[in-house]
Amino acid sequence: MSFTDKVKEELTHKDKYNYSEQLSELSALIRIDGSIQISNKHLAVKVTLYHGNLARRIYSLIKERFGFSIEIRVRQDRKFNLSYNYDIIVTPQPGVREFLLELGFLTPKNNLVFHIKEEYLNSRQLSQAYLRGLFLAGGSVNSPQSEYHLEFRCERESLAEDLIELLANFDLKAHQTKHKKYQVIYFKSYAEVIKVLNIIGAHQAMLKMENDHIVKELKNNVNRRVNFETANLEKSVSAAMDQLEYIDIIEREKGLESLSSGLQEMAEIRRANPYASLKELGEIIDLSKSGVNHRLRRIKKIAQNLT
Repeated sequence: MSFTDKVKEELTHKDKYNYSEQLSELSALIRIDGSIQISNKHLAVKVTLYHGNLARRIYSLIKERFGFSIEIRVRQDRKFNLSYNYDIIVTPQPGVREFLLELGFLTPKNNLVFHIKEEYLNSRQLSQAYLRGLFLAGGSVNSPQSEYHLEFRCERESLAEDLIELLANFDLKAHQTKHKKYQVIYFKSYAEVIKVLNIIGAHQAMLKMENDHIVKELKNNVNRRVNFETANLEKSVSAAMDQLEYIDIIEREKGLESLSSGLQEMAEIRRANPYASLKELGEIIDLSKSGVNHRLRRIKKIAQNLT
């Protein structure tokens, strides 16, 4: 099961929402996965879902709240690993028009509405419910182990614009792009993805992502530390090899005895300890790190003057 499916599975098992929140969530689901149909001049609604638990949730909500007669059709999708599609059909019957009016799909004059209902935009609580419905219908989120990415799929530009406005109410600045026939509203930062999961109520998924983020950060910090220390070690070894070469040049050209006692001692200590750090060399001859560095620079300058 993908991480997106786990998030949706968590959300479908949450049922402690009031009537208005349920309607807001339902409106978003129908906006993405539903269609309004006309049969013999009567209205009908069809919602196609891809998760059995979500289909049962929507069926129960419509049945219990509105008492509609509902048809359910289960189809096997041979294109996608033989998964099942669930068609929930509210057939033509009294109350369907009022149902669509309440969810914000029709005006009193029976004109279709392609924007999010103002009530769902203006109420923080109902905005959260609407966002949850949008994610259940057309959202996805990457696994915490991969790059951070969460998106909502919208068929219409009007819905994409409203969604950006809704997200802005939560201080979220979304990105927008077009993919095939869809407008895609997305986030790519850890902080934004975590915030969206929290808003829609996917708290288990949020905690999972936070935990994996901590582990990832710890691993990155360890890797950075190892890389830093490795680079320093390589730099120290390279410098030590150069210092040994300078000592060899002085010995070959004029002998180490030509050096002052302090520099001669430094040359001999470096030869005896080719991989020691400046600090370690200083501890051997009771000299500060800067003092060791100063003597080695003097040895380097003498050697360079001899070549």
